[in-house]
Amino acid sequence: MVDETVLIMLVQQYAGKFGITFSSTLLDDPEKKEKLIGLIQEALAGKRGPVTDEDLM
Repeated sequence: MVDETVLIMLVQQYAGKFGITFSSTLLDDPEKKEKLIGLIQEALAGKRGPVTDEDLM
């Protein structure tokens, strides 16, 4: 589990690069939150494009 400070930093980096492309309410669901963190990390590393809500459904 990523602590909230690291999560905030990841989301800020992601938003700076892509803008916000997913619903922040998805962070409320622990399972989707873990998947979202992984997808954000992949996007920041250039392994994928922006994360969308559909990626998490």
